[in-house]
Amino acid sequence: IGALIGDIVETVFTLVTKHTLMSRSSLLYGPFSIVWGLGGAVLTIVLYGWRDKSDRYIFFGGLLIGGVYEYACSVFTEYCFGMVFWDYSQIAFNINGRINLLYCAFWGVLALLWVKEIYPRLSMLIEKIPLHVGKIITWSLSVLLIVDVLLSAAALYRMDTRSKGVEAGNVIEVLLDQTYPDEYLVDRYQ
Repeated sequence: IGALIGDIVETVFTLVTKHTLMSRSSLLYGPFSIVWGLGGAVLTIVLYGWRDKSDRYIFFGGLLIGGVYEYACSVFTEYCFGMVFWDYSQIAFNINGRINLLYCAFWGVLALLWVKEIYPRLSMLIEKIPLHVGKIITWSLSVLLIVDVLLSAAALYRMDTRSKGVEAGNVIEVLLDQTYPDEYLVDRYQ
């Protein structure tokens, strides 16, 4: 749910600020941002226990956790895929272009909204789903997302190796090259 909401938020934000409709998904299939999805899970696990505390604790907890998390994601994606997915070096108060104070504050606001408003309502709705139906939905979505994540990672990894002049060495790499050429991936990951 966090991955879907995050993709929508980023798409609308880009439309409003840059006046362009741009894919903000981190997966090949579906409107899902893994950074936002995992970020929502981390915020829930770490901060939901603070839901009865003052708003400032949740805000600053979200600011700090979101900043550290986003920095780690930036390092991870650059190391694993050889690509920079975002660069905040032109924004004031940035750290190595990977994070900046403004977007860390967005993480704080998001944490506050998520912990106090959004997650409790979502949780109540989810609890209304019969257990056996919920298990089927959860397992089905989990398998689909795992396959999508693995396929997306493989396609991006192959794009990185192609850029280094490495030819396809097996059937899977040939299939990835044919199905997800650089032009397709550049368009998908704008």
